[in-house]
Amino acid sequence: MSTRLREDVVRELAIRHGIPANPVTFAETAEQAERAAFDGPVAIKLVADGVVHKSKAGGVLLGVEPGDVRGAVERLFAEQRARGVEVRGVTVEPMVPPGLEVVAGALHDPGFGPIVMVGSGGVDVEVLGDVAFGLVPLARAAAEALIDSTRIGAVLRRRLPSARDALADLLVRLGDLLLSEDVDQVDLNPIVVGPERIVAVDARAVARSGGTPAALPRPEDAYDQLRPAIYPTSLAVLGASADPRKMGHRAVRTALEQGFGGDLYPVSRSATEILGRPAVAAVAQLPKNVDRAVVALPADAVPEALRELAALGTRTAHVYTADTPDLAEVVAGTSMRVLGPNCIGHYSPHSRLTMIGPDASADEPGSIAVISQSGTYAGDVVRRGSELGLRFSFVSSVGNCDDVSPAELLAFCEADPRTTLAAFYLEDDRDAWRFFRLAASMTTPVVLFKGGRSAAGGAAAASHTGALASDPRLPRDAASAAGVVLVESLDELLDTLLVAQYAPELAGAGLGLVGSGGGVAVVGSDTAHEHGLRLPSVSPATASALARFDAPGTSLSNPVDIPIWSLYDEAGPFTGALVEALAADPAVDCLCAYLDLGTVYDMATREAAAELVRTLTNDLLTADRGAVPLALVLRSGLSAEQDALVRTLRAEAAAHGVPLLDSVDRAIAALGRVRLANMKNKMEVCGVSR
Repeated sequence: MSTRLREDVVRELAIRHGIPANPVTFAETAEQAERAAFDGPVAIKLVADGVVHKSKAGGVLLGVEPGDVRGAVERLFAEQRARGVEVRGVTVEPMVPPGLEVVAGALHDPGFGPIVMVGSGGVDVEVLGDVAFGLVPLARAAAEALIDSTRIGAVLRRRLPSARDALADLLVRLGDLLLSEDVDQVDLNPIVVGPERIVAVDARAVARSGGTPAALPRPEDAYDQLRPAIYPTSLAVLGASADPRKMGHRAVRTALEQGFGGDLYPVSRSATEILGRPAVAAVAQLPKNVDRAVVALPADAVPEALRELAALGTRTAHVYTADTPDLAEVVAGTSMRVLGPNCIGHYSPHSRLTMIGPDASADEPGSIAVISQSGTYAGDVVRRGSELGLRFSFVSSVGNCDDVSPAELLAFCEADPRTTLAAFYLEDDRDAWRFFRLAASMTTPVVLFKGGRSAAGGAAAASHTGALASDPRLPRDAASAAGVVLVESLDELLDTLLVAQYAPELAGAGLGLVGSGGGVAVVGSDTAHEHGLRLPSVSPATASALARFDAPGTSLSNPVDIPIWSLYDEAGPFTGALVEALAADPAVDCLCAYLDLGTVYDMATREAAAELVRTLTNDLLTADRGAVPLALVLRSGLSAEQDALVRTLRAEAAAHGVPLLDSVDRAIAALGRVRLANMKNKMEVCGVSR
């Protein structure tokens, strides 16, 4: 059970760390409270076991004159004891002039580690939900950004800038207090903000009972330990079977069909040969120091199999089986590292391995890594990625992460020379603090698709900070602080990876938008603003280059909106020239071009419409853009014929280094996310303190 600290103790602790807090005296009796009264009106607050929100329990008396303190405390004690409250005493403190109310807190979250929180304060802080979280230690710039991300912060910045600065200092010191004192949670609510000063007039804290988190993984260590799992040169399959329905059979079959060139050792109790490969009957018959062992055995057989593998010097194992004992405990004290359990496999074109059928697994290697706690999503990424033209260094289904953690896999990606971008699908927060702190210091861009959010630990209800940390605000803010790009769906993830593959250096915010359809352009402009992009006005030189395309219904500013029938004449299409003109503008850093296929098909026969779409698209793809990346959108009317045409043109776009996406808003959002992922100096941009 958590131990709450008395409020006067918490106030003294805050003052010792330079945090402005109202002085307070603890009194066990009404007589002591009377002696503790200050010269002017005072606030009297109940101290009682089990009473967290004192004002809601009727335990706060405000504006009590010094001569009335004794009687007020006696009545308060009588009322509370009549309700069965175990009264410990009261605190007495001088009244503070009213002002804006802010909450600030700090917490050792079970998953995210030390964090701070700030936002709109008062008794309804959870209802208002106007809070933001930051990782500790907190740099001064990060504290300011945290405040500014809340509604109350916008008010302070406009009306009370000096108070905003003082609040930023308070947050930094509150983070330092959390790290240096034996405290698990601290809440300062409210902090009264006035034109002259800010002061905490209520404080609560819980004593620290948890241990110290493990150190951040070193990329070079993670690479050395996990390379045999990610890029193996030898492979053993435990539970190999001649039955095509079994996972052990699939592991052998997919390795052979994908063209795995290393040594392959099926281990089977029931067959001497699997798909033409000789099988051994037991782990003991395997050679020593195999790089990677796939384990597809019944759950109760997994622990002993892992021990036998470790004794042979097997470097890594990937456990597909679900419902196993804790694998970290099984291999503790050995040098073998284990991925899983509860996985569907691993894909790497570099090693010629896949987790699904070879027909849906591209052979061409790339440099995008995807690590997923969901086997379904891992399979989706490989299948859909192959169709979209994505090329991967590897995709791995890692399940429950009993032994190898997400942070270690992230560290591997940082050291891996074959990986230039790391994407994750994660469901739990056990390793969150190491994951985000490591990401903040990395040069490799990181994209995160986050599944379920676990609640904060058992002591969370003891503070506003802990209660609010149990919702999606915390992973959102932690990702922002660490420079991790957060996506909310598989489609957003794939869009982002596709644009990143072809625009790996995108850093500028200037977007040039060109296409046919004013409404689409308006929504695209809104999406650009939401994702940190801007549509700059074109330069005089660009305006001059565009002027020759003027026609009824045309807008030649940015966005450039030209009807389909004005995009070509007898001499050919103009789409490439439009793109070239925008790409040459010094304020344009990236481009999005779109064509509405439904309109084209309304204008001509199917054959003529398809040919016109191909012509306009080819002109876009072959335009001289210099180093300016282009995202292309072909807006299908969803007919089978148009969808088939888009699929054909997607491959042509990929051959020209252009991602082809399904909608303008998704394309622009992906450009914005890739720009954010590519921002080089994350520490400066996000204000994270190491």
